[in-house]
Amino acid sequence: MRDQPDENRIESELRGNTLRVYWYMLSQNETVGVREVQRAIGMSSPSVASHHLTKLVALELVEKRPDNSYEVSRVVKVGVLRNFIGFRGKFLPRYIFVAIFFTAYTLAFFAISFMTWPGLFDRYVALAVGAIAAIFAWWESVRLWKVKLS
Repeated sequence: MRDQPDENRIESELRGNTLRVYWYMLSQNETVGVREVQRAIGMSSPSVASHHLTKLVALELVEKRPDNSYEVSRVVKVGVLRNFIGFRGKFLPRYIFVAIFFTAYTLAFFAISFMTWPGLFDRYVALAVGAIAAIFAWWESVRLWKVKLS
């Protein structure tokens, strides 16, 4: 297990374009080259991309291969990365699963409530709880997605 000072150092240096490069590399399932990173992130030159890749190598998060490509050697959850979960090669806000659950719950209860007749109060309470939870979870998911690499 890594010690806390190492995590603090990584968190303080893994920001801005360096974080964007790391995020891009995490989303790829293969090694990447300097020019590929430059084009994907929209950097002005390959030397800027190389600088950020070198920084990631120094943080021991990325490894440079003999063919001058780079691959992720260590995944860390620091800063904004704590709020995301890797799922099938994509990074999703952690509240997205809660949002999907409560949206499905609310829609299912709404449909079922017309087949059976629970008390009027029960119907309103259940729908309100589901709708409020779904709205909150979707709001948090969208907020995290917008803030992800600011």
